[in-house]
Formats: sequence, structure tokens, C-alpha cells
Amino acid sequence: MERKDSKRNWKKKNSGWIFAACLVGVAAFSALFAMNQVKQAEKVKNQQIQEEASLNKNTGQADDSFVPQVDAALQEALQDTEGLLDAAQGLDANLEEAASRDVTAENADGIIEDGDETGSKADTVSDTEAPDAAEASAQVQPKEILPTVTFNEADILNWPVAGNVLIDYSMDGSVYFPTLDQYKYNPALIIGSETGAQVVAASRGIVESIAIDEETGTTVTMSLGDGYRLKYGQLKELNVAEGDVVNQGDLIGYVSEPTRYYCVEGSNLYFAMTKDEVPVDPVLYLE
Repeated sequence: MERKDSKRNWKKKNSGWIFAACLVGVAAFSALFAMNQVKQAEKVKNQQIQEEASLNKNTGQADDSFVPQVDAALQEALQDTEGLLDAAQGLDANLEEAASRDVTAENADGIIEDGDETGSKADTVSDTEAPDAAEASAQVQPKEILPTVTFNEADILNWPVAGNVLIDYSMDGSVYFPTLDQYKYNPALIIGSETGAQVVAASRGIVESIAIDEETGTTVTMSLGDGYRLKYGQLKELNVAEGDVVNQGDLIGYVSEPTRYYCVEGSNLYFAMTKDEVPVDPVLYLE
């Protein structure tokens, strides 16, 4: 804002001085023109007097009729000169008025620079409008094109790990959990496997989240598209991150030591599937 104010003051000052210079030039020209008119009139009068004197000398006659004519011409020239001088004086007055206005403008600029409330409010409004402009600019930026994945009932899942099913999916009735020594519903497959065994993606998907769960340990949730999701639990040494697009068969991580919920069952992969947040039996889609 200081740079803008300085530039504005510079324009005001220079415009005033340019105008003043123009007025001075016009006044000087008018004065010179007036003086030249007087000199021309006097020169004409002297020439006419000399010519008339020479004529009278040759003819021996004296005629003063030319004098009033010369005086009238000289008087007219003097009147024109007086008019030009009056105009020059008027220009001088305008020059003084312009100089006075220039001084007033400088004082006003000084007041504004010292802390004019209106200027401060304008600066504040300008500053507050800047984020809005930045926000509007950000809104028109092209959005990043996110990858998409699809899955339907005809698609097939690959087995994510080598091993046997220790506890089958069961949402129609309860099944027995040895470590807990109780029966309960099971929304997943508990697939027994050695610690350190590779876990691969059963289908192409996007990693939505990676979380630590008390029951399933390190757990990766992947979106398959169209409302389908797969959850891989009991993992370690992950090879994926949130937002990654994982192709079918890509390495996700390795089987970890079991949590305290599966001590008796041993190391395993917790493998669950949902459709629109409703549990689905993964066996229906596995080869």
C-alpha cells in the first residue's frame, strides 16, 4: 500500500508541476507577443513619419493628416497589448492557484500517510478480500482425477494367504472360538497360516484405511468399488499405504503373531468382506 500511495502522490505532484510549467510558458509567450506588437506599431509610426516628412520636403507642403491615422493604429496596438498583458496576469493568477492546490494536495497526502482512518479501513478491506480471491482461485483449479475400481457379483477373489480355515464365516448362527471359549457370530474367515507368510490382495482395490485393532491387530481395509470392501487383519510389515491402488495378487504384508483373542487358534489372517457395510461370506467369491 505504501508503494501505491507513493506512486499516487508522484502522479499528483508531477501533474501539478506540468500544468504550472504550461501556464508559465503561455504567460511568457503572451508578454513577448505584446512587446513585439508595441515595437511593430512604433516602427510603423516612425516609417510613416519619415515617409511623410520626405514627401512634404519634396512638395514643399505640410500635411498632418497622417498623424491621427498613425496614432489610431498605435492606440489599437496598445489596446491589444494591454489585453494580452491582462491575459498574462490572469495566467499568473491561475499559476499561483495551481501551486496552492498542489501544496494542499501534498499536505493531504501527508495526513493520509500519517494515519487516515478511511485509508486504513480501505487497506483492511483489501487485505480481507485477498483470501477470498485466493479461495476463489483455488476453487477453479482442476480437481485431481482419482482412480476408480469396480466389483460385482460375477467377479472372483483369489485366496489371500496359503492355509486352512480355522473358523468359518457364520452370521446365521454362532460358532465356537477356542481362545475365548465361547460361541459367537463370525463375520470373517479365520485362515490359519505361519507367522511371516505373505498376504496378497484378493482383488484390485484402493487402500481406504490402516488401523490397529485390539482383536484383529494391524488391519488394512480396501475398497473394491460398488460398495464392496475387504478387510485384512493380523498383519505386520505392510507393503501398502492409505490411498494406494493395489492390483490383485500384489503383496499387502505378512502374517503377524496372533492377538490375545486368537492365542489358542495360533497365527492367522483375519479376512472379512462387506457389501454396503453388511457382512458377506468371502467363500462365495473365492476360487
